[in-house]
Amino acid sequence: MKILHALALSIGALVAVWVFLSVGQPGLRFNPWIGFVAWAAFFAAGGGKGGFGKALAAGLAGIGLTAGALFIVAALGGGLAALIAVVALLAFVLVMMADLPLLSYTPAAFLGAAAFFGSGGKVDESVIFVALTWLVGLAFGFASEAAGKRIARPA
Repeated sequence: MKILHALALSIGALVAVWVFLSVGQPGLRFNPWIGFVAWAAFFAAGGGKGGFGKALAAGLAGIGLTAGALFIVAALGGGLAALIAVVALLAFVLVMMADLPLLSYTPAAFLGAAAFFGSGGKVDESVIFVALTWLVGLAFGFASEAAGKRIARPA
């Protein structure tokens, strides 16, 4: 079987599991689209252990820095000027952290930031759930790639 077809099969099967866990099990509090974004970041980073590590570190940094930035915006009164200034600084930092090898995958940093903004951007326990969903989404990406490679092997 071609690797593309095997990946399509493994991803399709694991998407069914992901949707069940994120929508069918409300107690888990996974956000379905954040998991999909992390899953995509895994593949965009090249997949494998390297892609997992790059998407994990930069994505979590983006989530954490965005939570910190929104905390600062709130501390400054939450006005538009504060939001513009702090988010501009956040974007600068997300790009500059690429100087650090562990955080060098800038797209994952911005995707992590977008995931936190898109989750409602509340600086409370939601940052933990966004980060956990990011991690589980990456794990599903890793698992789907591994399963696809295994299925694609000739018998």
